[in-house]
Amino acid sequence: MKLNTRFRRPSASMVVATAALVIAAGGAGAYAQSQINGSQLVNKSVKNAKIANQAINNRTLASNSVLASTLAPGAITTRFREQNSGPLPAGQQTTIYIACQSDEDIVGGGFGGIYPTSPVGNANPQAHVAFSRPSMPNGVMPTNGQVPTGWAVSVVNESNVQMIASAYAVCLRA
Repeated sequence: MKLNTRFRRPSASMVVATAALVIAAGGAGAYAQSQINGSQLVNKSVKNAKIANQAINNRTLASNSVLASTLAPGAITTRFREQNSGPLPAGQQTTIYIACQSDEDIVGGGFGGIYPTSPVGNANPQAHVAFSRPSMPNGVMPTNGQVPTGWAVSVVNESNVQMIASAYAVCLRA
């Protein structure tokens, strides 16, 4: 039996049907996606469930596009967190780590002071801060690209008495 290896040209209706199938399968969706912009959307028409996690971030927002006046009251709040070192013997150093909660971001922090205090001078040195910086847990310095989870302050007790040092963190909750 001999096979017919000659192909026939498709009919015009087959070409139109194939083109319609390709467009319906994705061509029109891709076209629409490239043609729709934010100014064409009706207010409140896109719900949170339709936005991919982390799709909106600092790189995707225009400068000054989110202002305090456009946020709902209480949408962003800050929390002050303070931590004491506990007894810090004379001549010793300690690192105080203050963590933000899992739904917060660290935005600042610093050295809170020492107790007891007394006049400072050459005869009575007090304490100095070795470092004060954003930090990973347990005072570990973040590496490039890591998101810090709190604040760390390292304090050296230079006095001749035991003291308590404190540090603080400012955490942002959005």
